[in-house]
Amino acid sequence: MSSTVNLLGEDLFLWNEYRSGNAEAFGALVRVHYRDLLHYGTRFTRDVELVKDCLQDLFLELWINRETISETSFVKYYLLKSLRRKLSRKIGRSRYTGSWEEIHFESLFSAAAPVETGIIRGEDLAELTRKMRQALAGLSKRQQEVIYLRYYVDADIEEIAEIMSVNRQSVYNLLHDSLKKLKKLSDKPSRFFHFLPF
Repeated sequence: MSSTVNLLGEDLFLWNEYRSGNAEAFGALVRVHYRDLLHYGTRFTRDVELVKDCLQDLFLELWINRETISETSFVKYYLLKSLRRKLSRKIGRSRYTGSWEEIHFESLFSAAAPVETGIIRGEDLAELTRKMRQALAGLSKRQQEVIYLRYYVDADIEEIAEIMSVNRQSVYNLLHDSLKKLKKLSDKPSRFFHFLPF
């Protein structure tokens, strides 16, 4: 928890420094968030260069408009929402070609309790990951995105609602339906889902 708080504090410090014209702070923000933003962007389109172009445009606009950019409590989610909006305008819903199959489900196990971790390590993690990806493919794109944001990006309900431009109830419904469907699609629900932080 303390490391998360420290990261948020560092983000806010860099964000406020950037807004005051500190180019080094802005560069640090780009370095910290670029990889996650690129990974998120490539969930919407397989055109990596397009995502990179959108990111370049996003960061250029942020720098040019630094004096009028508002404060934010969660820098990462502000950036995710901004990129999502740019990509939506560029590719449109009809040209959506992305894939959520590359989510690193192994990272979800880091949230498991220590007493359970030993049990998880005894399983064939590659096989469990394969089954999870297979089950995920049975979800709608919006369901896949909400799972990605909640368990890979670690966004909370409020933040997901902000990123996806929907209300909180819609996020709850998407999460509930997604997890229910994932458990149904998984052929080992009791063993696999017991260890995930759902």
